[in-house]
Amino acid sequence: MKGLRYLLLLPVLLLLASITAGISSYQDTKEEMRRDLTRALRQFVMDQPQQQLLLDTLSSLQSARVLTLRDVEERFRNQLTILPLRDTSHVALCLMQEDGKDLFSESAQVCSDTLLWASPAEHDKAVIALKAFANPSVCSIITHSDQRLSLTGFLLCLLMLWGMARKARMMNRAMETAVILPSPQTSKEIHLTPMQQQLMDLFANAPGHVLSKEAICAVLWPKKDRPENTLYTFISRLKTTLKDQTDLDIINRRGKEYQLVDQSEASENQHIQ
Repeated sequence: MKGLRYLLLLPVLLLLASITAGISSYQDTKEEMRRDLTRALRQFVMDQPQQQLLLDTLSSLQSARVLTLRDVEERFRNQLTILPLRDTSHVALCLMQEDGKDLFSESAQVCSDTLLWASPAEHDKAVIALKAFANPSVCSIITHSDQRLSLTGFLLCLLMLWGMARKARMMNRAMETAVILPSPQTSKEIHLTPMQQQLMDLFANAPGHVLSKEAICAVLWPKKDRPENTLYTFISRLKTTLKDQTDLDIINRRGKEYQLVDQSEASENQHIQ
C-alpha cells in the first residue's frame, strides 16, 4: 500500500502538467487573438475610405473623449480571421494627449495594440489613437485553443487513478483472504481482517496449532499494558467469524492457551473460558 501512495504522485504531477499546458495554450490563443485584432485594425486604418471617416470624426473628438465606431464594425470584422472575435469586437478612437497618453480605459478579454494615425497637413494637425476590443467567451477561447496535450494528460491521469484504485481494491481483498491449515489434510479459505489473518497465520505455524495468551499478546499488542481484555474480545469475534464461514473453532486450554481445531474436535475437547 505504501508503494501505491508513492505512485499517487505520478497522476498528481501529470494533472498539474496538464493544467499548466492548458493554461499556456489558453494564453497563447489570447495572444494570437490580440495579433489578429491589431492586424485587422492596421488594415482598417490603411483603407482610404476609413481615413476619410477618421477625418470626419475629428470634430466629434473635440467634445467626446472616446468614440466607438459602431457604423464600421462590419467592415472591420471582415478583416478578422479568428471567428470568435467577429461577433464581439469593436473599434474605439480618441485624440492623443499632449503628454503622449491615450484615454482608453475600457477592459476586455482581448485588446489590440494602440495604433496612431496623424491627419494630413492640410487639415488641423491631430493624432488619433485607435484600439480594437473584443470579448469572446472563455469557452470560445478554450475551444479555439489547442487543448489536445492537456486533454490527453488529463485522460491519462484518470486512467492511472482508475488503475491504482483497482489495484488497491485487489490488494485489500488479498489482505482479507487467508488460507488456514489446521491440519495437513485440511485447507480452508475465509475472509478476515488483517489482524485476524495475522493471528490465524500464527496458529497455522504453531506446533499443534496451540498458542499461549502471552505469545498472542506479544505479537498483536506488543506495547499495550494488560491486553488480556482486548484479547478476549478479539478471540470472541474471531470465533464467530470462523463458525459462520468454516468448520473451525478456537478453544481455550486450561485458561492459558488457545488452540485452533475443527468444530467436531472442539465439541469434545473445548473448555469453558
